[in-house]
Amino acid sequence: MTRVQITDTTVAQLAELLESGQLDEPTNWMGAQFLAQDFGFDELATFVFEADAATYYEALERAADRADADVPLP
Repeated sequence: MTRVQITDTTVAQLAELLESGQLDEPTNWMGAQFLAQDFGFDELATFVFEADAATYYEALERAADRADADVPLP
């Protein structure tokens, strides 16, 4: 895991997962990765696999803003 680029596509796909209501615990990156695969979001699934926690949480924060969702971050 490392710092990777957060793309607009990654944020948009993560926002869509949040809006779907199927992501029970958004801070659970593994759950987000599996759900991204289920949705066919290959870019997001790869991002979650490669990103370190800080990078994932930053993307999650951006996605929550975009989806107007309240996601408590650690």
